[in-house]
Amino acid sequence: MMWRWQHWMVVLLVTVAAVSGNNYEGLAGHQIWSLESELAVELVDQLQAQGLLDVVAHTERTRTVRVTPEFASLVQKELHGAGHNYSVKVEDLAKHLQEKEKDEKTRQIHRAESCTATSCPFPLTYSYMTFQQMEWYLKELAKNPWVEVRSIGRSILDRDIWMVHIKSGECKGRKELYPNRCRRRASSKPMAVWLEGGIHAREWISPAVTLQLIHQITKDCCVTQDLDVYVVPMANPDGYVYSWTTDRFWRKNRRSNSGSTCDGVDLNRNWDYHFGVGASDEPCSQVYKGTKAFSEPETQALRDAMLQVASKGNLKLMIAFHSYGQVLMYPWGWTADKAPDQQDMVRLGKSFVMKAKSNYGTHYRVINAANDFYFASGSTDDWSKGVLKTKYVYTLELRDEGGHGFDLPATKILPNSMEVLAGLKAVFRKIISKKRTTNTVVL
Repeated sequence: MMWRWQHWMVVLLVTVAAVSGNNYEGLAGHQIWSLESELAVELVDQLQAQGLLDVVAHTERTRTVRVTPEFASLVQKELHGAGHNYSVKVEDLAKHLQEKEKDEKTRQIHRAESCTATSCPFPLTYSYMTFQQMEWYLKELAKNPWVEVRSIGRSILDRDIWMVHIKSGECKGRKELYPNRCRRRASSKPMAVWLEGGIHAREWISPAVTLQLIHQITKDCCVTQDLDVYVVPMANPDGYVYSWTTDRFWRKNRRSNSGSTCDGVDLNRNWDYHFGVGASDEPCSQVYKGTKAFSEPETQALRDAMLQVASKGNLKLMIAFHSYGQVLMYPWGWTADKAPDQQDMVRLGKSFVMKAKSNYGTHYRVINAANDFYFASGSTDDWSKGVLKTKYVYTLELRDEGGHGFDLPATKILPNSMEVLAGLKAVFRKIISKKRTTNTVVL
């Protein structure tokens, strides 16, 4: 598919998450409430399914929710009627985010970064990138002969969904960069890994980290000696653009739902594996599953590309990058029953956690999605495990643990990326070493 580029120079300084106050205006009067009663969890999840609130943080025993002025009194009545108390953590979300942005700017270190239609050799490190800037970087990336960049489909508003394929065994002509470091390939059939970013629009750190991973892995041919790495850094371009221009807390895609005043489908509830569990039939809900499984062009594109990769019989690892919480979750999400290969997933996950902690001391936990987080189906991870039979499947919730939440300062992009890269390399080494030991693709 042809690239369409607009020549526009952009020079960015260090910023925090918001680019324009316009995407905060719609959050005026929204409040953040905290409920620390385990007994309130079920009711809160029901209210979310009805579209009355938005769960923005959760553990198995607590919920932190965003409540709009429109539904605040109704939600309060429901909670008090059931005997549940809550505390107001943020009185006005728009003001809170604007004040936080000002505070961050007073502390920032000014470092100029540029990304243009004709020169964007690396993803921005101290600023979150617009979708257009992401495309500029991917255009530059595609100049590398060992990297393929192609559109796997179009979004509901006709934006490209780009996939990056970092090809295995492409060290020829680049060994001088890493003398005597690359080990000989185990076999002629490399394993494949799939990385997904940006499926939830407001989780800006997800595509930011994913793009940094692409950049670092592409530079190190030794990482991919035995691996084909497939990455979709931005699975929900329409929602992401909307989170920049209009609503910083937008989560879904931009589907215009027939018969409803509420737009959007939660793309991570739209996959066809136990479709409907932990999701909602209500279009106003943040976890609205859509009219049917794979109703959305975004999930259709991801599905078809993943099926093509898996058809070769060597897809061994899938990780979906989300925020926030600092947990590495393994299936199932739709049931508390054990998934196949659970012990192996836990063991490999602990390798990630140990190595990720070594850089900055950031602590991640390996947990089960349904038992330790919440029930949810129609997600990429459950579908990858249940349909594709991928052995190692995870959802990685990136930084932080709630101090900033979705509005994580851009100064955290680099450290978050580097610790995840360290953990990811440890995971790669583990699955490759098993292959070298057995000289088969059976893990």
